[in-house]
Amino acid sequence: MAPHLFPRAIDRVVAQDLLPVFPAIFLVGPRGSGKSTSMARLADTVLDLSVPGTRLAASEDPDGILASATGTVLIDEWQEAPEIMGAVKRLVDKDPENTPGRFIITGSVRAAHQAATWPGTGRLIRLRLYGLTQAELEGDGDYNPIDTLYSPEPPKFGTSTLSRADYLERIVAGRFPSVVGLEGRNRSRWFSAYIEQLVERDAGQLLDHKPRPAQVRSVLNSCAARTAQELNKNATAADGGMDYRAAERIEGLLEDLSIVLRVPAWHTKRLKRLTLTPKIHITDAGMAAYLLQVGADELGRSPALIGPLFESFVVAELAAHLETAAEETGLFHLRDRDGREVDVVLESRGSVVALEIKSSTKVDRSDAKGLIWLRDQLGDKFHRGAVLYSGSLPFQLADRIWALPLSTLWGVGA
Repeated sequence: MAPHLFPRAIDRVVAQDLLPVFPAIFLVGPRGSGKSTSMARLADTVLDLSVPGTRLAASEDPDGILASATGTVLIDEWQEAPEIMGAVKRLVDKDPENTPGRFIITGSVRAAHQAATWPGTGRLIRLRLYGLTQAELEGDGDYNPIDTLYSPEPPKFGTSTLSRADYLERIVAGRFPSVVGLEGRNRSRWFSAYIEQLVERDAGQLLDHKPRPAQVRSVLNSCAARTAQELNKNATAADGGMDYRAAERIEGLLEDLSIVLRVPAWHTKRLKRLTLTPKIHITDAGMAAYLLQVGADELGRSPALIGPLFESFVVAELAAHLETAAEETGLFHLRDRDGREVDVVLESRGSVVALEIKSSTKVDRSDAKGLIWLRDQLGDKFHRGAVLYSGSLPFQLADRIWALPLSTLWGVGA
């Protein structure tokens, strides 16, 4: 299926919820995730600043190029001519009607490194688009598992026909529109070219002190090897043979590029002795598998890798749905100093949904011990818990806690 044919949940949210209300939308995400393709369908005029002539015009006369544009204007790859953002600010500020739907801006989050000159604060509604969700790959741009898990009544979960091997294939396939459907060596070629672009060009655009490509690659490799683990700055620095401050800058850069996701530790006054260290995840498990040089078969035979990649696969899936969930929702993990942990904690309006992620095809009540403990601590604040696993049958493990096939996250069997 061609990339532009995939239904994207973010298209619906931007078109129906945001453009009719706000003057400017700022969409960020990893290169190749489909930002330009999705937003071009919602725009009347497209200014692609990666095109040399358009970039020059935007740099020399940003106010003029915007004045000549009509309708909803997509400014693509804004970081190629940062002057354009000041022009957007001036137009938005001078508009007494605060006209909605004027600008869609896509590109990097370079602004995090230019806070002193960033003109978008309070003027742009920022969204993040990751790669394709599994629901979108199935042709469903509307299903959101976060909404399902937060439903007031227990959903009627159905049986899944997917096997553990099916899940492994989905993990290594990746979620970038251009890589989906590629196999074998061609998939490897695509990831190799993507990573080369990432470390040779994209990374250098975001930092004043440009890191050496070898350093960026070393940190990226370390993040892949440590995906789904608590962040350890010293270990990552040691992996790359560099100062931990340099490693930390590159990790932050990879996070700005949406290649790495730091999931913060959840905390509450109800519980003591909780750790504060975030977990780190590669946002595309297929890229992680490529960096670790494992295919589906090798992954299935590697106990040390299969658990972390399953977890990162699920976390990335949920992260991609946060922007389109019905209510604002936070994504966290939980660990205390006594060794209790929960892989995923979702929190919305003070209500918690907690998830454990298992690659096995069979689970029982012992796999839910962290969820049961958390439920008992939170009482009514605990909405629902689930152990996501590779089996086919949904069944209840305890009060408000289920065992659910992993495919429930994209509606298969839900």
